[in-house]
Amino acid sequence: MHLRASHIGILLVCWSLGTGCHLAKRVPEGHFLLKKNKVVVDDRRIDRADVASIIKQQPNKKVLWTRFYLAMYNLPDPDRLARKKAAKAARNEEKNARRIAKGKSPKEPGRTFGEWLRGVVGEPPVVLDSSLTYRSRDQIALYLKKEGFFHAVVRDSTVLLNHHQAKVIYTLLPRTAYRLRNISYLVDDAPLQYYMGIGWPSTVLHSGDRFDADVLDAERGRVADMMKELGYLYFNRDLVTFDADTAVGDHQVDLVMRLQRPAPYKDPHLAHTPQGTYYYLEHVTVDITGRHGQTGTTIAVDTLVRDSITILYKGRRPEYRPSALLNEIYFGPGDRYKQSSNDLTFRRLTNLRVFDRVDLLYDTTGTSGKDRVNCRIRLIPGKRQSFSVEGFGTNRGGYLGTSIGLSYRHRNMFHSMGQLQVSLTLGLEAQQSITGQFTPTDEASTAVGRDVLFNTVEIGPEVTLRLPRPWLPANWFSRSATPRTVLSALYNYQRRPDYTRTLAKFTFGLEWNESKRNVVTWNLLEINAIRIPYRTSTFETYLEQANDPVLTDSYSDHLIGGGKLAMTYNTSDGLKKPDVTFFRGALEYAGNLVNLVHRAGNQVPEVDEASGASYYTLLGVRYAQFVKLDLDLRHYHTIHDRSSLAFRVAGGIGVPYGNLPVLPFETSFFVGGANGLRAWRARSVGPGSYSGPLLAYDRIGEIKLEANAEYRFTLISFFEGALFVDAGNIWFRNEDPQRPGSGFSSDFLSEMAIGTGIGARLNFDFFLIRFDLGLQMKDPGLPKGERWIVQPKAGGDAPFGQKVNFNLGIGYPF
Repeated sequence: MHLRASHIGILLVCWSLGTGCHLAKRVPEGHFLLKKNKVVVDDRRIDRADVASIIKQQPNKKVLWTRFYLAMYNLPDPDRLARKKAAKAARNEEKNARRIAKGKSPKEPGRTFGEWLRGVVGEPPVVLDSSLTYRSRDQIALYLKKEGFFHAVVRDSTVLLNHHQAKVIYTLLPRTAYRLRNISYLVDDAPLQYYMGIGWPSTVLHSGDRFDADVLDAERGRVADMMKELGYLYFNRDLVTFDADTAVGDHQVDLVMRLQRPAPYKDPHLAHTPQGTYYYLEHVTVDITGRHGQTGTTIAVDTLVRDSITILYKGRRPEYRPSALLNEIYFGPGDRYKQSSNDLTFRRLTNLRVFDRVDLLYDTTGTSGKDRVNCRIRLIPGKRQSFSVEGFGTNRGGYLGTSIGLSYRHRNMFHSMGQLQVSLTLGLEAQQSITGQFTPTDEASTAVGRDVLFNTVEIGPEVTLRLPRPWLPANWFSRSATPRTVLSALYNYQRRPDYTRTLAKFTFGLEWNESKRNVVTWNLLEINAIRIPYRTSTFETYLEQANDPVLTDSYSDHLIGGGKLAMTYNTSDGLKKPDVTFFRGALEYAGNLVNLVHRAGNQVPEVDEASGASYYTLLGVRYAQFVKLDLDLRHYHTIHDRSSLAFRVAGGIGVPYGNLPVLPFETSFFVGGANGLRAWRARSVGPGSYSGPLLAYDRIGEIKLEANAEYRFTLISFFEGALFVDAGNIWFRNEDPQRPGSGFSSDFLSEMAIGTGIGARLNFDFFLIRFDLGLQMKDPGLPKGERWIVQPKAGGDAPFGQKVNFNLGIGYPF
């Protein structure tokens, strides 16, 4: 079944018609469609969401407050569908007979549209099943018992509704909860008894706490982790059990935790392993031969020993420098087994992104004692060099373009597992002239904008080198930090209708994992040299007539020399979770060190003829001096497997001072565009309530506030929809006389631009194309009392088309 554009149109019509139809039309006579489950409980200690998730039957999924998938399932008539299926099967048999006669293999009949609608898009009706209701009631009672409500009562009742639908109500009477009184542990092994005594102060069990099976399970995990850290390689949480005595009275529980000695596994390698043994490492071997699951193949293997660790390799020399490998291994022969060292070694080797697979294998056979174990670190090398070509469609502020990216990657530079990436981007874009006009007197680049669709040309080579060792002392970082030294250089050439801009950038810094979820990047040195070697005569005249220092400085040569400290926090852990939080904060600074040197050296500053301000230059270019803070907080909540909510709050402030009174164009804030306020073009809002003529030049500011909310849902396998609301604006820290209303004040909330809209996405897993249509609900550039779309305008309302903005984007907006 191939999905056609007409089918998508049919789906939308079905949505509008089908969702209003009788949803229980395909429910058998005498049965009822489950419309709703309701949990009734007055005790705040009980989480209704947890209880609801236990219920065995859940109503059909909703999208946009409708049971869209159920409506799609109901739409085809079963009798007509059966006739069409039979007819298609008959035609297919005839075709197969002809294929067989020609010596070809037969083909299976494809799906009819109705079958596809039912089987792929649709969801069968959830028919109320009383047996599942009773099981749900019993499971809820068991859940309450595990939460300490040993005498809880759960009642269920079914309410029959109109149109053959039903609602099930679960009423919970938890009654008095049991609490822990005396807590003790019992161990039948002397070493385990000793270690339990040392670790007991860290227990999560406390007298007076409510009995909670989840807390008991957490204690089992804590004890298992503690024992593995102490060398008990084969200890697991199943060896920790609890005896609960509820007969002590007064709704209290006496709890006894029992620890068993680890028994030998059925694995023949552990046949002679004594019970309750903690282990010491005898031999540690690193295998980089790449052998994994290969049989019947002989590989010439050589051996190298460094720091008592054996390295197995093939070829004349190890593919990876031994010292670089051993830097990532945090145990050796003679060490007592520790789970943290095992996990840290695995994480460090994996984070190198050099190996396709990392295995840490333990074996007790062939050792010199019953408390000895050998460790084999098996590394499957990845492809050392790779080359890729990618094509992109771009949309920057509503202007479309295309680009091609060439990339070369080497994953083992200097045999030290360093990574080199060389890339080249070639792009063409359609950009509007800043002056908004073209004249015959303009030079070649303007002619380009007049005669061709793509009037902006961009070329950008970039080189990045990541080395797995920091240049700072290793003891400056935690053992789990995985620090990397990063050097990068790029050059970007851009020819636009009004000017030509070049950017040269060099970065030297560090990256490290502060924790499993927290990544820190510190660019100690970041130099950006921006030059405007060419401006059209029309653009020159425009700048002179505008007499705007902010605009003039944005399109002048300048130098940014400083650094950036950024921190990223992500709770996803690479897993699918119902709730994920993402945060990124960045502090950027520039010009301070150079300015201090100039002042200390008593260098004579130059004087700006227009403003009379003095300034210094570096290599003949005026450099910027500022500090900037940028924050971005996001939260993602999964409603069910076909719908989710996404939220973002972002903001920042930049403070220019000293050598350059304005923020450089590249570091200024803006709102609007495909990834921000989607009802406006990029850089077309603000600053503040400024309501000057909307020319084509970019609107930028020193302060930014933005908030976004988006409801995402899947209609079919790759076709997604969205509803969104965006709000935000930019401001200057102080009022700009040439831009009335641009200063930040206590009235900033009334100056937030608000837009809403709908979106459609084509999600091909590896690539997502996004179409968003935004409507301006509140325009802060209008006078108070006229800003909302429903309010009358003294000067007449603008055409509706000017209030709508279409965005084409790649990937989700956030």
